[in-house]
Amino acid sequence: MLKTIYLAGGINKNVSPFLFQDGEMEDVQNFTTPKIGVLKKTGDYSLTNARITASQDMLGGVDFKRADGTHEHYVAIDGSANAGIYKDSGSAWVTQSQSLTKANKVRFAYSSTLDSLFACNYVDATRSYNGTSWSTSTFVTDAPKSKYIVDFAQRIYLLNCTVGSDSFFNRAYRSSIITNDTATWDTTLDWIAFGDAVTGVGKNGENMFVGCKNSIWVFTPTDASYRVSEKGCVSHDGIADYNTWTFYPSFDGMYVFDGSSITKISSAVQEFWTAIANANLSKIKAKVRGDHLYVSIGDVTVDSRALTNVVLDYDILQNMWTRMTLAENVEDMHLYTESTGIELFIGNDDGEVFQMFDGEDQYSSPISSFIETPWYYGSGPTEIDDFSKLWVHGKQCSGLKVKYRIDSGGWTPVGEVTGFADFVKLNVSGKRIKFLLEETSKDNMYEVHSLDIEFTPKFSERNEN
Repeated sequence: MLKTIYLAGGINKNVSPFLFQDGEMEDVQNFTTPKIGVLKKTGDYSLTNARITASQDMLGGVDFKRADGTHEHYVAIDGSANAGIYKDSGSAWVTQSQSLTKANKVRFAYSSTLDSLFACNYVDATRSYNGTSWSTSTFVTDAPKSKYIVDFAQRIYLLNCTVGSDSFFNRAYRSSIITNDTATWDTTLDWIAFGDAVTGVGKNGENMFVGCKNSIWVFTPTDASYRVSEKGCVSHDGIADYNTWTFYPSFDGMYVFDGSSITKISSAVQEFWTAIANANLSKIKAKVRGDHLYVSIGDVTVDSRALTNVVLDYDILQNMWTRMTLAENVEDMHLYTESTGIELFIGNDDGEVFQMFDGEDQYSSPISSFIETPWYYGSGPTEIDDFSKLWVHGKQCSGLKVKYRIDSGGWTPVGEVTGFADFVKLNVSGKRIKFLLEETSKDNMYEVHSLDIEFTPKFSERNEN
């Protein structure tokens, strides 16, 4: 008998071993889903320019979209004495000489009307940049210091602020309506209060999305505010938008707000989420590239397997999860528009910036990939079968090593497959079997399309008795 498994379900660690749907996997590492039913090796990235400052964390990054349609790439990085902002010249990172207070995240926003970039870090004065020079007065005179910043409805909003010596965690201060050459601030009058400490901000269609510690709010261009959920947001950097959807991380998982309701989308990978240390929830980062949401959750241990630098990959259109592990600690995640389109960039803890999915390895480190299938029961969970072969169908499956587990036993190596269709012989008997397909290389970005298990019923457990 032959059982074909099409790989169209991604990771599902939230069901009984008896309830896996066809194509769902127990776990996959460094795979993505470019097409329905295809798992393609991924997790590659390349260095952008040289290292800026060794042993220092990236603090932020932005695509400064200029009014003339061009794009400029800026990042913020910590330093031994001060943090700084740097611009990509095309071959090097050029300092902007800002001397910011170290160890504070830097957030950016830009105004197309003013053709200016804004930066805040909660400790130093909010500043603007017109493409030539930085200023703590132009368009920001009397602006408060803030943790979060967003351009919305022809104004600049600063959220979770300090005004003088007073802290206002639940307020959003805003500029006047921006004209071609003017933006002013009145911190005594022009602010909005939310009923909770603000933890992040984003966009939801034509509205502002405000994440708070214990709630989610929507703020409209007509100054109306609505509390839409009591599932609070744990990380500003984990907020990401996709058309009229806004994704955000909460204490118990990843959620999406579609403009009317909140839905949890991470149940299939709940074991990974539960394994995140509470201290690391605020460090979650997320961005949407194409139709995929990438969520960096750091180091976790799941099923006694220690996983480092985990990035969960959610295929929005297929509603399925895979995951990557990277060779870098992800301190920052942002988007920037290259000639190839909008690309994903990460910054590490060693002063380096990388473009994701733009190389054949993890910047000279081999990529370790694997697929762990669920249990397969052949004739049924009460029947003993003779399992004879595992066929693997795909593309460039060179050196793909295969292991199996039978019933409650441990992993047994059985060989490897190559090419577009190959098999390994098994010759084992049991009630259930599962497989682990492993590969490590720098340049073999192979695909796995389906698996075929050959087996013959032996006899039922009833006859044994």
